[in-house]
Amino acid sequence: MPALASLVLRLDLDPATVPDFSYDRHSTWAGSVTLVGDDDVDLFDAAPGVLRLPDGREGAFMATGGPRESGCSGPGPAPFG
Repeated sequence: MPALASLVLRLDLDPATVPDFSYDRHSTWAGSVTLVGDDDVDLFDAAPGVLRLPDGREGAFMATGGPRESGCSGPGPAPFG
């Protein structure tokens, strides 16, 4: 399902203060997703959903609303950056 997304990476800690800091373990990502097209899909049913970028990177997310526009958040490594 095509969608437009506006996403940000959130660091849980200051990387300078954490030995062996890893974006995979110490970050989350969040933003909004808007479905494009006429398909009858409710984003809130994505539990979890998978956001796949055109280059093939992907990440699991949880929708925080719906049906066609929703906030979203994902744990762990962001599928962008």
